[in-house]
Amino acid sequence: MLLVGGRARRFAGIAKSELEVAGQTILERMLSACAAATERVVVGARPADAAPLPAGVLAVQEDPPGSGPALAAAAGLVQVGAGPERVAILPGDLPFLCPAAVELLRIRAEAAGPDSGAVFCDDAGRRQWLCGVWPTAAIRANATDIRPGDRAKNLFRDIEVETVHWDYSGPPPWFDCDTPADLEQARGWAADQK
Repeated sequence: MLLVGGRARRFAGIAKSELEVAGQTILERMLSACAAATERVVVGARPADAAPLPAGVLAVQEDPPGSGPALAAAAGLVQVGAGPERVAILPGDLPFLCPAAVELLRIRAEAAGPDSGAVFCDDAGRRQWLCGVWPTAAIRANATDIRPGDRAKNLFRDIEVETVHWDYSGPPPWFDCDTPADLEQARGWAADQK
């Protein structure tokens, strides 16, 4: 589940998920990273001129719009069927998320136990709560109490969390483009990877 909402104040009204890195929007890059998922859901308002989502990708809007990532994730969960035992909850601004990173989170969450989740930890030692894989049933249970403006961490209440470090070459998958400087850094890294 990719959360693409937000007001895009720092990027002159351009949604972070629609910013381009190496010729693709960040959303396109992230959807490719999650191509193996049983279901892919994009939550949040997208610009009217945004490219259509790939076939099979569901789109939903939280109600009310702009009410925060916790309610957005709860809205996305409604679209996820009963089958998946795990759900990835990701922000829409991770240009270096890759299939290997998503798989690493899934493996580490499963190894920790059926009721555990796994999140990436950044270089400063902070858990990236919206860059993780979680037990679907536990997230659904917590989502029933979510209200507009609630903190995202409320979704993860009472879930054991495995912290995952990215120890591989290349830019970290948890790197997000929150500012123009971040976007410039991402574009530089992407150019170096060519």
